[in-house]
Amino acid sequence: MLRSTFLGYKTATSALKVNQNMMDVVGQNISNINTEGYTRQRLDINSVSFSTSNIKFATTGVIIGQGVNATGVSQFRDSFLDLRYRMSAAKTGSEDVQLDALSDLELIMDEISKDGLDSQFSDLLEQIHSLTSSPSDPVLEGVVRTSAQMLTQMFNDYSKQLSTIRNQQLSYLENGAIVKINQLTDNITKLNQQIKEDNISGNPALELNDERNMLIDELSSYLDIEVVLTPVDIGGGRSIDELSIKLRDVNPSVELVNNDKSVELGLIDDGKDVDIYIKTNLDGTTDDGSTPANYLTQKLDKGQIGGYIKFLNGKGDYATAADPISEAATKGVQYYQNMLDTLANEFASVMNEVNRKPTSFNADGSVATWMDKPLFEARNGGDITSGNIKISEDWADSTGSYITNTVIKSSGDTTGATDNILKMISKFKSKETFETASGKDLFVGTFQEFLSFTTTRLNLQVAETETSYDTYAESQNQIDFARSSMSSVDLNEEGVNLLQYSKSYNAAARLMTTLDEMLDTLINRMGV
Repeated sequence: MLRSTFLGYKTATSALKVNQNMMDVVGQNISNINTEGYTRQRLDINSVSFSTSNIKFATTGVIIGQGVNATGVSQFRDSFLDLRYRMSAAKTGSEDVQLDALSDLELIMDEISKDGLDSQFSDLLEQIHSLTSSPSDPVLEGVVRTSAQMLTQMFNDYSKQLSTIRNQQLSYLENGAIVKINQLTDNITKLNQQIKEDNISGNPALELNDERNMLIDELSSYLDIEVVLTPVDIGGGRSIDELSIKLRDVNPSVELVNNDKSVELGLIDDGKDVDIYIKTNLDGTTDDGSTPANYLTQKLDKGQIGGYIKFLNGKGDYATAADPISEAATKGVQYYQNMLDTLANEFASVMNEVNRKPTSFNADGSVATWMDKPLFEARNGGDITSGNIKISEDWADSTGSYITNTVIKSSGDTTGATDNILKMISKFKSKETFETASGKDLFVGTFQEFLSFTTTRLNLQVAETETSYDTYAESQNQIDFARSSMSSVDLNEEGVNLLQYSKSYNAAARLMTTLDEMLDTLINRMGV
């Protein structure tokens, strides 16, 4: 069978065109080597085969292809690496938020590098010791009262600072993370629509895909998300992918983005717990937080949002049966606030009980009735906490001796007795049982030992969180490096490609010249 005269020109022309396209792609890669989020592109090509679909009888002789064809431009991107990166980013984001917040708590409750509550407990004990030398001396008792007042103020300061950190983290969540998530999902939906329109018209919209991937990567640091691509038939044997984003491993499924629609998240704060809910659904309906089905709090355990929730809602041992399991499993600002409150309440209760004054005695000398003389009380009434503890008004206004120095029946002068003051001193060293309001045991030890127990728990939690963060961050960096090795532009590699495609282009041009010489010989020189 004679080969078509101009078939060789077609082959050479296709090679020239494809190599020109390859050099254009290389130029695009090199020009975007410093563009953030840019993914290296490549030209997709395939060999053009000889078609026999319209030939009645089988062909004879050698069958040779008809050149090369460019089918489009694609990206060097691995969806599995994207999946791993985004899962790791969610874990890193959660630990990062908790580490920052817990480190702030650690600075407040630092009993090593600064004089804190522990030192003030010791100072009060020392002043009460001094009172034993002259139990009824109003000057010495004034020193004790001043030390006690400083202790209550320090409790108040600790509580206020913990409250400040809570409000700070709440602001970061409400005005930072939630707002950012809503912006990201909204921008992703806009890009989805643009990419879909471009794909329908035949444009792969690779640069828009890069922009969308950057937004999805950023969103994955806030929430543990899963990206789903669904092929949609657009007719003519063609299909395009529509992108949706949902929360990972949540049943029933919760979609944040569905092609050109997205949800809007909102936050509710009751002063203690915070809740994240869907404020605007995919169908456009809104909610004021009154629909339980729209609550997402217990479904968000990773990402920065999960970190904020664990810190703000974590109650640890103070969680009740009505609280979610997640709040009992984590120790956040509520746990450490409750620990301080427990210490303040137990200390005040013990001291107030010790300072009671006997008003009548039994025949055997035992006390029959008591009169309360509280040393500490709650500001504005109610249960005593670290935030409202203060010395009692009666003690503050007393000009004489207010501390009960003896509870032993005596008919003589008791101004020099110290039995009750010594009992008060012993309470600083006795083992008390600290428990939650529901009766759950927390610790058995002295006041200072309980404080040390609390700060040690915080130190260990910070260290554990820091280790987790370092591990997840390193894993994320390694995955990002592997992803960059595939997707980012390497100048050396593009330079080699440029030389290779240039040589291929020159070879195709030389093929064209050779074919021309062959035809010239065939037409003008044969038979001469």
